[in-house]
Amino acid sequence: MTNGKPRRTKFPANLVGPQIRKLRSARGWSQAKFAVQLQLKGLDMGRDVVARIECRIHCIRDRDILLFARTLGVEVSKLFSSLEEKNSRK
Repeated sequence: MTNGKPRRTKFPANLVGPQIRKLRSARGWSQAKFAVQLQLKGLDMGRDVVARIECRIHCIRDRDILLFARTLGVEVSKLFSSLEEKNSRK
């Protein structure tokens, strides 16, 4: 926080948000259900933070990416697969 206001993060704040949304939706999980699953893995995160990560307006810590991948049942590289697809089209 700066002067009582939250710091603004440059957009996009993360690279994996859209892929997290895609994988979460494919499992039929709501953002709230996904947040609960993350909490069971030890990551204290609510639905609101999941929503902001998926919209790419909230940073995700490097160490948390592993927990996201494990919770979704995928390899970490799968969270970045949309980036690989974009780069291969260039």
